[in-house]
Amino acid sequence: MASVIVDKYYISETFDENRNVSFTFKKAKEEVSGHFANFIDAVNEFINVSEKSENVTHVWFHRDGKFRGSVNLEKAKIIANRVVEDKVENKDAIAYIEKENLVDKPAPKTAKSQKAEKMEEKAKLDLPKIVFGIEKIYAQAIFDAILAERASKRLATHKVKSRGEVSGTGKKPWAQKHTGNARAGSLRSPIFVGGGRAFGPTTERNYELKINKKARKNALFSALTMLANANSVLVREYQLETISTRALLVELNKDNLINLNNVLIVSSDEKVFRSARNLPNVHTTKVTSLSIEELVAADVLVISEADIKYLEGMAK
Repeated sequence: MASVIVDKYYISETFDENRNVSFTFKKAKEEVSGHFANFIDAVNEFINVSEKSENVTHVWFHRDGKFRGSVNLEKAKIIANRVVEDKVENKDAIAYIEKENLVDKPAPKTAKSQKAEKMEEKAKLDLPKIVFGIEKIYAQAIFDAILAERASKRLATHKVKSRGEVSGTGKKPWAQKHTGNARAGSLRSPIFVGGGRAFGPTTERNYELKINKKARKNALFSALTMLANANSVLVREYQLETISTRALLVELNKDNLINLNNVLIVSSDEKVFRSARNLPNVHTTKVTSLSIEELVAADVLVISEADIKYLEGMAK
């Protein structure tokens, strides 16, 4: 079956220095072929060109630099008659045909976001409610888990020297008695300039915060449920032949994830890990190392069926 060729034309408003309106007529990907002082003249020009053309024709109307609708030849004739009958002024012509629904427009989008629709299309199986659909969201557990995760990453890198570590003599500075001074046994004491610090910070300090296993489990499943409620869970396993950032970008582009700010991929494949190192908006982790903070921050979670089954085992 032969394909239908459609010729696309444009009628657009233009203004001069005195804000007088006129209309340009042009074919797509070509230079402007006509300037018309009246809107009806531009429409008639499209009608004349269309009647001589062997292809299907459509004209797109633009006002204030925005698309206002399009029509075919038959509807263009209806527009020409209505504009003349109602004596529509040039400055209101395109607004008039838009208001009277004389032009065709794309169907309005539903309440669901485009990302949510694509996530639903890509998901190949129903997410288990025990993991991605718990009845209560434990906000406090999420908060506590994030604090515990951050604390566990904190290193005790700050330190001062004690009296046993500063340099200096070990000789008693003066006699114990009969000097009029307070007794002193070492110049390395904290009371002297250059002496050691008393009770200063050391590298032995531990900043970790305790969180109960049940609380962390509630936080994990709460974060996963929030992602599922936002239709931001994609059941997919990326498999790359070689370590290649380009190859991973191609896979992400297939799922329309390439422009998201924070993509979290759950995988055990070293090729995926190393391919994502140069992508600032892509983070990788193993299912055994899921971070509550990364889950909360993620725009989309990419996880395989095998890893979902592992999470189901944790929930039981």
